[in-house]
Amino acid sequence: MAPTKQTKVKASNGGAKKRTRDDDQQDNGSSAVDKLQAMGIRELRDLAKLEGVVTNGTKKQLIERLSNCINKDDEKDPKKDSDEEKDKKDDGNDDTATDMEKYLAMGIKELRELAKSKGLPANGSKKDIAERLLNATNNGMGNSDSKDDKEEKEEKTEKIVTATKKGSAVLDQYLPQTIKSSYHVLQVGDEIYDATLNQTNVGHNNNKFYIIQVLESDDGLSYMVFNRWGRVGVPGQNKLHGPFTKDHAISEFEGKFYDKTKNYWEDRKEFIFYPKQYTWLEMDYGEDEKEKKVWSGSILSAFSGFWVFKFESGSGLGHSGRGSGYQASNPHGFREFYTVIPHDFGFKKMSEFVIDTPQKLKAKLELVEALGQIEIATKLLEEEEDAEDDPIYARYKQLKCELTPVEADSKEFSMIKKYLKNTHAKTHSNYTVDIVQIFRVSRDGEDDHFKEFSSTQNRTLLWHGSRLTNWTGILSQGLRIAPPEAPVTGYMFGKGVYFADMFSKSANYCYASNSSKSGVLLLCEVALGEMNKLLCSDYNANNLPNGKLSTKGVGNTAPDESEYEMIEGGVVVPLGKPKEDHSRSGSLLYNEYIVYNVDQIKMRYLLHVDFNFNYRW
Repeated sequence: MAPTKQTKVKASNGGAKKRTRDDDQQDNGSSAVDKLQAMGIRELRDLAKLEGVVTNGTKKQLIERLSNCINKDDEKDPKKDSDEEKDKKDDGNDDTATDMEKYLAMGIKELRELAKSKGLPANGSKKDIAERLLNATNNGMGNSDSKDDKEEKEEKTEKIVTATKKGSAVLDQYLPQTIKSSYHVLQVGDEIYDATLNQTNVGHNNNKFYIIQVLESDDGLSYMVFNRWGRVGVPGQNKLHGPFTKDHAISEFEGKFYDKTKNYWEDRKEFIFYPKQYTWLEMDYGEDEKEKKVWSGSILSAFSGFWVFKFESGSGLGHSGRGSGYQASNPHGFREFYTVIPHDFGFKKMSEFVIDTPQKLKAKLELVEALGQIEIATKLLEEEEDAEDDPIYARYKQLKCELTPVEADSKEFSMIKKYLKNTHAKTHSNYTVDIVQIFRVSRDGEDDHFKEFSSTQNRTLLWHGSRLTNWTGILSQGLRIAPPEAPVTGYMFGKGVYFADMFSKSANYCYASNSSKSGVLLLCEVALGEMNKLLCSDYNANNLPNGKLSTKGVGNTAPDESEYEMIEGGVVVPLGKPKEDHSRSGSLLYNEYIVYNVDQIKMRYLLHVDFNFNYRW
């Protein structure tokens, strides 16, 4: 919408005033630079230290840094920045760059001492430690030296942000509480004036969001427009406009939507993406027919509850390795993927997250799979429950999978505990595990499917770990093989269901962390039969030779066969202590077992465990 003539005059006058202020600031800046030039190098370094800027370099560099610092202080006036000017700065890279520069200017010994003082690992290269410190700073982590900082940190920890839903849409969580208590998102008929926008561009390091909401007072007499914007993963900045009339508020909302997307609000269902503009993320405002509850205090809550992810670089997204001969040929695909599924990359460069290897592609497919598993959990929650049942038991029944607790003083429990303890590999020593509870598993219909393989030779009790979000789907629908669209090259031994005889190898696939310590694993009876033994990866291993029923990726370390045990039904339990075989020349550290027919799998036990990590970040 073009500004009116009167608006243009006001803008012009404002600009003139701004230039006058800028001229004053320029004079002050010149005076400050003169004072800096008169100082000696040692004085400049002392001043730099006080100002928190890098202290090394020539006198000219120090003066430049300090004058920039002074100019920034002079320019700090929150009232001056317009909504659009703030929006241009929403990625927040400048402050991060300054912090990183400061860390990189320090010596490696100094960096290590700083990392230790903040309770962070001090190993790795200079860049590794600097990035660790930077992430800790951005996330408010690390030990603080001052009492005020500690109290501020404790206050932040105690503060819980809640989402408020009135009507069809959820009020933005960062709205002031006074607004939340007396306003709701405007809805006119089927039209809900709530828009979430995202812009991701790997090449330009853009990964940002923009939220627009029209707010109507609960008495229907006042209207406001709320905007919030910033880099994905941080609260960002926000502004509340108004009060307006209803028509004016809608006009402001539609104007901002067009300004950010170059699409008209009424045409959003046929949304067209334009370069350097935001993309609209369509929301599902489906009404709940009844109040949904999420219960705690039971492992069942982990299966039927809603789980919220924070996708951080390098954690929880599978293994990323270097591939060969794989080209990142579709940058537009990356943009679309990261736009539709926003990721929190912190302030790292987007170019680091180009999906350019089969392993990275596989990891992202696993992520999409996890989202699919969340959908399964959501659908289970939406199903009608028996009014006579206890709520937790009603959710449990929906899994159609019987879970019977194993007594802690039973032989079964002792055997499983021994299997877990003995097969926790030395290379996975960054955590220990406590068993919370063990269940016997009996999934509906699984015995019938497994019957064909129930007398197969070489039936073995093996580990399988997965994310918490996947367990509703796994228990209700069974373990499944990757879909046809998944890249074959992402799976070492082809598309199948993977198992391990080393507990910690499977435990790593729980993707637990200090902030989410719970993990769930299965012990399955797997009908391996005659195995096709391989020392190195083979993406087409699912094409088994005649007479073979499974693949075994042979590792250099495996449980000692002389310590194996057998349980009822003739099932082998490889619970021996790890033993290295130096004669093997394969690429695997530990054994992997893969079956390509899910009927060869029978769930026997489910373990709920807590991870205890040896690091604090």
